[in-house]
Amino acid sequence: MTIETHRRIALRCSVDATQKKTVLLMHRIHVVGTGPRTGTTLMVEAIAACCDVDMIGNHEDPIWRWPPRAGRIYLTKRPRDLLVAETALRANPYLYVICMIRDPRDMIVSKHRHSEDGLYWAGLNFWKNRAPLLKKLRGHPRFLVVRYEDLVRDPDGVQAALENEMPFLKPKAPFSRFHEAAKPSADAEKAMGSVRPISSSSIGNWRQHKSRVAGQLKLHGPITEDLIAFGYETGVAWEGELEGVAPDETPSYWGDGDQSKAYANMQKRRRLKALWMLLGHVGFLAALKARLKPSA
Repeated sequence: MTIETHRRIALRCSVDATQKKTVLLMHRIHVVGTGPRTGTTLMVEAIAACCDVDMIGNHEDPIWRWPPRAGRIYLTKRPRDLLVAETALRANPYLYVICMIRDPRDMIVSKHRHSEDGLYWAGLNFWKNRAPLLKKLRGHPRFLVVRYEDLVRDPDGVQAALENEMPFLKPKAPFSRFHEAAKPSADAEKAMGSVRPISSSSIGNWRQHKSRVAGQLKLHGPITEDLIAFGYETGVAWEGELEGVAPDETPSYWGDGDQSKAYANMQKRRRLKALWMLLGHVGFLAALKARLKPSA
C-alpha cells in the first residue's frame, strides 16, 4: 500500500457523517535537526512562548505520536526524525517540518550539562549521516531549513520568515523576548543550560577547540563541500587554520560509530507509522481518543 493510498484512506475516515464534509486535519509543526546541539530545543521553546500554539508535546516526542486531543496546532520535536521526515511529509499534508542546522564545527565542540567528564556531546557522524537527507529535502514547501546562526543573530527575522511560510502560525510576542515568557520543562531547560536572552556568542566557538575539529575530520572525513553548500565558508582557506594542530580523538558522549544501522531501524515500518500519524491528526478521532482516555 502506497503513501498516497494511506492518505486517501485517512481523508475518507475524516468525513463528518452528519455534515458530509471533510473535517480539517490539525496542523502539526515538528522540529528536527542535523544532530544534537543544533538549537532544536531553543526553536521549540521560542515558538511555544511567542506564537499561538494550543498543544505542545513533551521534550522529545516522535513525529508519529498522536496529539493529546483535537486542536489547531500541535508542536513537537525530535532531532533524529529528520531520518523519516520524507515519509511523514508525503503522508500528512498538514505537517510542517522545521530542520535546524548548525555549523558542524560548532556542533561538535558543544557540550551538554549531562556530559560525563566534560566530554563533547556529539561527533561529525551525526552530520555525515543526516546531511544527505537535508540536501534531498531542501526545497520541499513544507520542509523549512533554519540555520542556528540566523536564529540567534536575528530571532525576529526568523520568526517572520516562519510565519510567512506557515500563515496559520500567529505571533504573540517577538522571538527576541522569548525568555520573558518561556516556561520550558525541566528537560528542555537542561538542554538549553538556562532560560536567558537569545545570544550569538557561541558562533565560531570551534576556533577555541581546533584539536577537536581536527580529530573529528580525521575520524569522519572532510566537510568543506558541505560548509560551502550551506553558507558557512566560501572556499577551502579555513582548513589552513588546522595545519599543525594535533588531532584530539577523544570519543564523543554519543560515540563516533557509523549510524547506518540506526537509520535502517528508523526506516522499518515507517509507512504504517505514517498512516497512524495521519489518522491521529483527524480532528474527531483525536477528540474521541481524548474522551476515551482514563482520567488521572
